[in-house]
Amino acid sequence: MSIFTILSNRNNVLGMNQRNLDYIRRFNSPRAIKIADDKLLSKKILSKANIPNPKLLGYISNYKELQEFDWNKLPNSFVIKPVSGLEGGGIEIFYNRDRQGNWIKADGSRVSQTNLEDLAADILDGKYSLHNQPDKVFFEERVRMHKAFQYYAYKGAPDIRIIVFNSIPIMGMVRLPTKESNGKGNLAMGAVGAGIDMTSGVTTTAVIGKSEHISYMPGTKLNVSGLKIPYWNKILHNAVAAQLVTKLKFAAVDFLIDNVQGPLIVELNARPGLSIQLANQEGLKIRLRKARGLKVQSIEKGIRLAKDLFGGDIEEDIERISGKSLIGIYENIIIYPKTSSVNSKLVEIKTKAKIDTGADSTSIDEGLAIKLGYEEELIQFQQLKKELNIAAEFTNTKEIVDAATKLDAKLQELANPFIICSTPIRSSHGRSLRLSILINLKLGDYTFETKATVFDRSQLEYQIIVGRKSLSKFLIEPSRT
Repeated sequence: MSIFTILSNRNNVLGMNQRNLDYIRRFNSPRAIKIADDKLLSKKILSKANIPNPKLLGYISNYKELQEFDWNKLPNSFVIKPVSGLEGGGIEIFYNRDRQGNWIKADGSRVSQTNLEDLAADILDGKYSLHNQPDKVFFEERVRMHKAFQYYAYKGAPDIRIIVFNSIPIMGMVRLPTKESNGKGNLAMGAVGAGIDMTSGVTTTAVIGKSEHISYMPGTKLNVSGLKIPYWNKILHNAVAAQLVTKLKFAAVDFLIDNVQGPLIVELNARPGLSIQLANQEGLKIRLRKARGLKVQSIEKGIRLAKDLFGGDIEEDIERISGKSLIGIYENIIIYPKTSSVNSKLVEIKTKAKIDTGADSTSIDEGLAIKLGYEEELIQFQQLKKELNIAAEFTNTKEIVDAATKLDAKLQELANPFIICSTPIRSSHGRSLRLSILINLKLGDYTFETKATVFDRSQLEYQIIVGRKSLSKFLIEPSRT
């Protein structure tokens, strides 16, 4: 363990003790803390106030109820939780059920009814509760991950934590599940925690685990900064509403965003940890002091204060931190003609592109490529396909790989600097080989050279889509126009 980690842990303990004395004990009554500690009680209070939270499927209070519990009444997909659990302990998420009746977890492992009964018994015994006090078990519907997170989270749905004090949201963080964390948003297990700008709801800085700062999601070139959190204003509103209805003056409110239902409160915490500070690279103490003593007459006023006090110029902050330009998912671009073309009448083309991080590489329309001077390359590619008897479509991976290997060997013999290779593509049309050429384009403030596959996009809305391999200099902000 490094000296930095030791000092960081020591400072966190000191910060935790001071925060407990200054804020938790002073501003949270024993009754309010009890509500936060009892997830069934907090669900009841939130539901009564019409604040959305996941549907309760059932609960077990003692061993007699455990013995009598009908496990078959549970759906194939659900979540099991301790009522008074700490730091995610005892929580298991199940995604389906196999023919043998076993429930399936994120990693594909199977859990039998006997395994579930053992887990429930551990929860009842207090294995995961504060001070190991006897506990209860409850079951909730599983939240279906919102599509905004599909490239950012492994299996499980990310959760958003909002720290609220004095009816003002003062800090936010999203926890993104990884393979290492087994699909759970648990930083101690290796999930990613990203700070959120309070004004825009866009992620800024991030850590993996509880200390290591990162720029990309593990194993990808996907920037953690620049992710827009859906329903941001609604999340802030419900966070303050939950604080008011439970009478917690200082609390962490945790949300999951369902793809259909929107944000749902999954937990209230009267003793939030300090990892949110690491994700935001800023201490809570200063923000707590700013919010302390302010008169907040309404939820809307609390949200306005949060944005005024703790929001930044998010575009400048992100670009400064990352050294990259912020762009939206639809951008006006310039594509330059083939540089060695003898046709002096060729001119640059201005068009609108779709920025698609779901696409591996950039794709340009065949007709557009011809206008830019790449007709020779297209003719050479088609002639070689015909000469080698390359099929238009392929039925399996081996066939297309073999064909690509054979075709690329011939393409290299041409020694054409604008032809990169043939690229195997799998789309709704099937498996096929497309020509990849070298093009120059301007996106935002950058002019750069990139690989692009050529395809007939004349019937599609955009003549060019820019894929993630061309986006290393950029951060994507979906709401930017």
